[in-house]
Amino acid sequence: GGRARPGPPPPPPDTGLGDKVLSYVTAPLAACCSTRAPPRASVLLTKKGELPVCNASYKGDVHELQALAHQGPGRRLNVGEKDADENTPLHWAAVRGHARATELLVESGAPVNAKNKDLDTPMHWACSGGSVDVIRVLISAGADLSAPNSDNTTPLHFAAADGHADAVRLLLAGMKGRKREGINAANSDRDTPLHWVASEGHTAVVRILLEEGADVNSTNKDLNTPLLVACAEGHTEVVKLLLSSGANVQLANKDRWGACHWACASGRQEVMKSLLLNGGNPHAKTSKGETPLHFAAAKGDHIMCKILGALGVDMQVANADGNGPMHLAAEAGHADAVRVFLDKGVPPDQA
Repeated sequence: GGRARPGPPPPPPDTGLGDKVLSYVTAPLAACCSTRAPPRASVLLTKKGELPVCNASYKGDVHELQALAHQGPGRRLNVGEKDADENTPLHWAAVRGHARATELLVESGAPVNAKNKDLDTPMHWACSGGSVDVIRVLISAGADLSAPNSDNTTPLHFAAADGHADAVRLLLAGMKGRKREGINAANSDRDTPLHWVASEGHTAVVRILLEEGADVNSTNKDLNTPLLVACAEGHTEVVKLLLSSGANVQLANKDRWGACHWACASGRQEVMKSLLLNGGNPHAKTSKGETPLHFAAAKGDHIMCKILGALGVDMQVANADGNGPMHLAAEAGHADAVRVFLDKGVPPDQA
């Protein structure tokens, strides 16, 4: 539940556009974990000349910021300016990767740990944007590297999920003695940064987190491990890396979905092969009595149905609804999969 991972709201409209209602959807909005709702995109109603410091920060226009400082009271920049979602100029400079503008804002007294409506700090947004130069400026200014937002999501979650390897390294180095705690920080869904990056499939970042001490078998609120998440999304290389790093292939979630169930449900044969080579259980049943074969059959994956049949999986096992795998294949119109069951001697009336 809760808000999706990174997705700063849309940028403030350029002040030159006058009294227009503008809705922007920025690139980070598209990059959501599939298990989460997309981030909220808001419509900003602005008047000409409103939020000049936010706009200049969004553009990274240092000259405009300096000009605004000269015009401001006491020749100071209004670093406390906020948009409708309580984002500060520092949020906007950070997410857009404008290091010089970030420096100027910090030097002008911008609160480095300012929180917006979702309790995101500029560091959250810098990590979503991935600019190591901006992150360095914020670290030097004393930014909180482990600040939780309203979903208890940390900057490391954002950097990891977007595949920003250098940003991840920088954050972990900055955590020093609190690294073990920070690397395994769980949000409101009990997802760790490793869960998020396993879902997104960024192998290089998965490797960094594992080498730096991430718990490979951490479980979220649904008892899904990073391995189960990677299997569900079909990320073969991540699955292999997690397995070689000690991921427990036998663990299942609260509905007793194991790695082999997720692999067959996602239709990734390479993932399933890796699991089987590492002790995955092709006979395991979910809380509804489904085996991996039920999922392969329902998806019409006749090759996986053949592989499972060759491994001695019960081709006629019924789920809690009394349906065998062949019935599910027939119901979905997968003739090739049905043929596999018939060739294995499953009675035609089971379709």
